[in-house]
Amino acid sequence: MVSAESPLAPEDDYVVDFDFEGDWLGLTLHEGTRAEARQIAADLVEQFDASRLGVSKAALQQDLEDRALTAFESGPVLASVMYTVGGIVMADLAVYAYGEDGVQRPSPQEYLPRLTKWTYTEVDGQPQVSDVRLPIGEAVRVQAALAERRRFWWGKKRSFSLRYGVWPDGTEEILVVEAGWLQSFRTDELTQLVDRLMTTMRLLPVPADPGTGNVAEAADQD
Repeated sequence: MVSAESPLAPEDDYVVDFDFEGDWLGLTLHEGTRAEARQIAADLVEQFDASRLGVSKAALQQDLEDRALTAFESGPVLASVMYTVGGIVMADLAVYAYGEDGVQRPSPQEYLPRLTKWTYTEVDGQPQVSDVRLPIGEAVRVQAALAERRRFWWGKKRSFSLRYGVWPDGTEEILVVEAGWLQSFRTDELTQLVDRLMTTMRLLPVPADPGTGNVAEAADQD
C-alpha cells in the first residue's frame, strides 16, 4: 500500500486499463458500500468451478467482499485479486494516482524514496530497483521482500511486493501500481505475470457508464 501522500484528483478524468488475463478478478468499487461489494463478490464467485473449490462459496464470497471494501479504504483507482482454482488468494494488485493541478510532479529520482518505503512494515534486505520504459511512459520498478513484526514481538510476517511508479506521457500524475503476495515459491511466477501486465497498461477516456471490474475510474475526488 502506498501511503506517502493522499491520492489527488487528476486534471482530466480517465480510466487505467490493462490486458488482464482471466485469473485476475476486478474488485474496484465506485461507491464503496457494503451492498456494492456484496454484489461484485457474488458475481465473481460464479466464475469459480464449485467442484474444484477447497472452501465454501459462502466463505469465498465473504472474502471477496471484505477485500473489496478494504481495498476501497486505501483510495485506489483500480483493485484486483488473483485466486487459485481452489479459492486460495495468490496475489492482489492496486493502482493509485498521485498529483495536483498546477504542481509539477517529482521526477523518478526525486520520487524513488517514496517507492522504497512501506507503511507498517520494513524491507527485508535491499529492494531491487530498476528504470523501465513502458509504452505508457517512464517507470521505476521496485521489488522487495517485506517483514512485518507480529503482535507482542513474536516473530515476523513475511510478504513480497512488486511496485511500479509510472510517469504517463502527457499527464501531471504519477501512477503507482503495487502487487503483493505471501507465498515465496510463487515469486517468479507472479513477478513475470505483473511485468507482462505492465506492458499493457494504458489510459482511456472515462466511459459514460464505468461500471465495475478491472477497469477503474480515476475521476475527480473531493
